[in-house]
Amino acid sequence: MKRLVGLICPRCKKDLVENEEGVECPACGTGYTFNEGILSFLTPEDRFNETLYEEHQIANWLQTSDLRRRIRSSPFLSLLNAIRIRFSLSGRRDRVFLKELKRSRTPNPLILDLGCGGGRHYFCRFGRVVGIDPVLPLLQRARELYDEVYQCNGFHLPFADESFDFVVSTDVLGHLENRDKDLLFSEIHRVLKKGGRTIHCSEALGDSPWWRFARSYPDLFQKYFIDLPGHVGMELPSEMRARFLKHHFREVRFSKLYSLIQEPGALSSVFDNEYREKCRCMRALVAMDKLVARSLILRELLNVILEPLAQLDDALTPLNYGGGLLTVHEK
Repeated sequence: MKRLVGLICPRCKKDLVENEEGVECPACGTGYTFNEGILSFLTPEDRFNETLYEEHQIANWLQTSDLRRRIRSSPFLSLLNAIRIRFSLSGRRDRVFLKELKRSRTPNPLILDLGCGGGRHYFCRFGRVVGIDPVLPLLQRARELYDEVYQCNGFHLPFADESFDFVVSTDVLGHLENRDKDLLFSEIHRVLKKGGRTIHCSEALGDSPWWRFARSYPDLFQKYFIDLPGHVGMELPSEMRARFLKHHFREVRFSKLYSLIQEPGALSSVFDNEYREKCRCMRALVAMDKLVARSLILRELLNVILEPLAQLDDALTPLNYGGGLLTVHEK
């Protein structure tokens, strides 16, 4: 079978050979087989983010994939989504990916989407895409879009050195234990071509007033900011910046997201629970945020209005205020 990129054994880094059941490493004898038609490099111990809330998370990810499917299938929704990406606060992360991929100096570049979920169709407009994810139902969705998909984690990638022009991820880094991130960053650097770029939108452990209020109730913070969404590895933006530089990436862009100004619906998504009872002001903000978020038109109109204000907010507030990050680095 002709593949876009050479496969190597995640354990000993030797070239793999095809067999009837999948692939095998002639050096160490390890075999990797297909899981419902998708080549898998996972063992039971490698399961991703295995917590009490894993089923809840997968359901949410599948729901997001369903929404993207509906948008792709409707010319009208696709047009609205393009406008949203261009002008809205909610489209900021997509703008970074689109801007960088458009600048590619390599015709038809090879893109690795780490933790790809159900896939992002616009990546396919710029090159050939390989997706990896530990969650099989999501990979089955991504297979509809991407050239190749593999079931694996990012800590021991089964790809040859300097294979990809871009390595990208969206809302992945905050789901990884901090002790594992150096493994991931080392692997990203290994599989990225010289001059290639790695682009990430990531959760971060912010230090804005919103985050300070949340952390003032440790039990609630653990439940609603870490356990429930699976954010087991959030770091301060400054800590994440240091991690990239530690692995010898050249910084092209490093900007924060979601400082003081939040997208409509964001506050109620995390504070519409016991937090609401801790502060009268928060109770009022949650009620107002829920009311605004009910209307798609009003929500997106506010996102357009808030975008220039959010840019000013990000420019004037400290880096560690950011509850999210947009990063571009080059090898």
